[in-house]
Amino acid sequence: MYTIETSIEIAAPLATLRTAITTRDGFRAWLAADTQVDAAGRYTFAFAPRAVTFTLDRADDRGIAMTCVGEQNNPEWLGTKLAIALTPIAAGKTRVDLAHAGYPSKNEVYAQCTKGWAHFLSSLAQYATTGKGNPFDANVAATTTATAAVAS
Repeated sequence: MYTIETSIEIAAPLATLRTAITTRDGFRAWLAADTQVDAAGRYTFAFAPRAVTFTLDRADDRGIAMTCVGEQNNPEWLGTKLAIALTPIAAGKTRVDLAHAGYPSKNEVYAQCTKGWAHFLSSLAQYATTGKGNPFDANVAATTTATAAVAS
């Protein structure tokens, strides 16, 4: 099994980042605009036409741990484990370490997800420092695709 590991230092306090990675509204602001939480506390993140559902295994001041328990058009994520660790550092900054473990192979999906997580950590930093991130939004993606098709 393979793991994607990436880190970023964000000029925001740990409390701001904890809220961003443990609440539906937080995830909607930096990861996926279409984020749902069901009655059992499972998070579903939609990246049309894909979606993944995670159980929240742990959430505290150190970060979160999640397990992918459902997928739509994304079978390689099923059973993967996502951990986002938060560590306060000097000058009110926080180090964010992300590990997404359990990929069955280092293939195109793995490569795309590696790039994707780099983008989403940057989006998390934007959200934590400016209040506006760059989450996946199917409505924006559809508009961008339609505009590109008209332009070509």
